[in-house]
Amino acid sequence: MAAHRMNGDWRLDWAFPALGRLPTTLPWRLVRWLGRDAPVVRRETEGFLQRRFGQVFPRATPVQHRQWARAHLDMLATEMLDAAALHRMGRPGGPRIELTGWEHVQALQQTGQGFILVLNHYDRLLAAAIALALRGLKLHIMTMPVVDNPGLTTAQRDFILRKIAALTKITGGQWRLSNESLRPLHEGLRKGQAWVILADAWSPDFARMRRHAFLGGYLSLPTGIERLARSTGAALLHGRTRSLAPDRLAVLVEALPSDPEMAIDSVIQRLDSDVRERPWAWWHWGMWEQMWQPATGKVTGSNV
Repeated sequence: MAAHRMNGDWRLDWAFPALGRLPTTLPWRLVRWLGRDAPVVRRETEGFLQRRFGQVFPRATPVQHRQWARAHLDMLATEMLDAAALHRMGRPGGPRIELTGWEHVQALQQTGQGFILVLNHYDRLLAAAIALALRGLKLHIMTMPVVDNPGLTTAQRDFILRKIAALTKITGGQWRLSNESLRPLHEGLRKGQAWVILADAWSPDFARMRRHAFLGGYLSLPTGIERLARSTGAALLHGRTRSLAPDRLAVLVEALPSDPEMAIDSVIQRLDSDVRERPWAWWHWGMWEQMWQPATGKVTGSNV
């Protein structure tokens, strides 16, 4: 899909890292002009996104569809700069992160209960983990495979590996892949560890999926988080990020219901509201046909 291409290896190899070394927050205000991809790819992606937004939000105007498409491209470029300069996030000279909801983490730390910080591919998603780490929380991270991902070029793979290495250096925890043994994750949650997992991670190889009401139809998502929480007794917290400006982010951490299924339902309901309000900030428009199914009747709650 056009929305998921990331060409222009010179950008990954030196342009973003070089931009990330410039002083002050000026790079975050300039990066939209660099773009994540080459101009021809950006034009193609912008056209793709306009058509997608027209399909999903037919009541919006073509002008809005174009504005959202361009905002999405700006967000992707800004996230690439974030990834190249993670050590500056939330620190002097880097984007400011305003954190709300730290008390929910403190309450779980006091009781020694492990928890999963549930995120979505929405806006600048690494900001939530960094905001908590800067408060002293040690966070472990589980992601989908990178090295064995056939959809990535060598430059893309190397860039992502550098990003993950930089993130784990900040969060102080370990990095596990979803295709590896989950035993360390289970044991860690039972011992009171904190793990980061994305609720809307998606692959056609996922076997256990559940449908959630989303944008007038159903979004099929894996049930791994809720199964982990139920088997380990871990709590679930929801982290949400909102870009107030390229160099100013607001992170909100919310407590979720104790029932894991209800908790994930709540996360996706919030994602539905956020995407309706700011469609450009969701990352997954290129996988819309695979993840989303139209409703055959009235959409209510979530279905197994």
